[in-house]
Amino acid sequence: MIDNCYIDGISTQSRFGVWVTKGGYKDLLTFPALADPDKNDWPEEDGIEVDLSEPRLQEKEITVSFLSDTHEGATDFIAFVSEPGYHILRVPSLGREWQIRLSAQPANKVFASATSFSIKFIQDVPVRPLAIALPDPGLIIHDSGYKLDGVSFADYGVVVDVARSELLKAPAAKQNLNRKVRTSDGQIYDADHLVFGSKEVTFKCHLKAVSMSAFWQCYDSFFAALIQPEERQLHVAFTGGTYPCYYKKASGFQLLGLRGPVIVEFSLTLVFTVFRIRETEYFLASEAGEYIITEDGEFLIDMK
Repeated sequence: MIDNCYIDGISTQSRFGVWVTKGGYKDLLTFPALADPDKNDWPEEDGIEVDLSEPRLQEKEITVSFLSDTHEGATDFIAFVSEPGYHILRVPSLGREWQIRLSAQPANKVFASATSFSIKFIQDVPVRPLAIALPDPGLIIHDSGYKLDGVSFADYGVVVDVARSELLKAPAAKQNLNRKVRTSDGQIYDADHLVFGSKEVTFKCHLKAVSMSAFWQCYDSFFAALIQPEERQLHVAFTGGTYPCYYKKASGFQLLGLRGPVIVEFSLTLVFTVFRIRETEYFLASEAGEYIITEDGEFLIDMK
């Protein structure tokens, strides 16, 4: 039998004949979403003004899928985790534990000699990772061209797989003053002023590390950097631009490899507080790719 889950130090397989199904603990890997910060949305300016002086994390829902080899074992297990108070859930293969409480039983399927079910737990107080020195993934990580506050995602073991289409999409324009006249078609609109709102972009990523301990170091360091006070600066190599943003949520965690190496796929959603698509600029450069500067050393030569 599979002895892959402990609650309050008790093996669920040994006591109840219950174990976590393959991939059934993926929600444990999810990093909590950010509580919605206070913001101002000025109608005459691009983007939003956000109070990120003290970013706070939300509570986290964790749904775990189980299988029991007896109907009685499933019933006894649910009764056990239904006891008041918090429980400590530990998955040995993940090398970490979580303080949780029962919330609901979203699924239950009874077979002739087994029961498949899932339990939704709540982690009321998520553990906030501490800002630490850059980790070592223990592997050579492909640099996908993104930097967070000047640090490459690759230094955290993170690769961005898909983002370009959403990143290059312009945010929606803010609504200007307008007036409808009953005797005229359409509306009268102030078209002399155009500003854009904020926008969300979801990056499809994966985190790769040589071992589970290295994975958690990379994971903690990356998300600790994302939730530091004030706006983050995201540099994107293929646009050459740096954009102010903040972390909103992470989702869709999937454990693709557990041993040699650890690979976890996830989606990362950032809110860009100000984002405006600008015309591409062309500057004179040498064959070596170095910009040619005027004699006074202050200006580039605009090829337009």
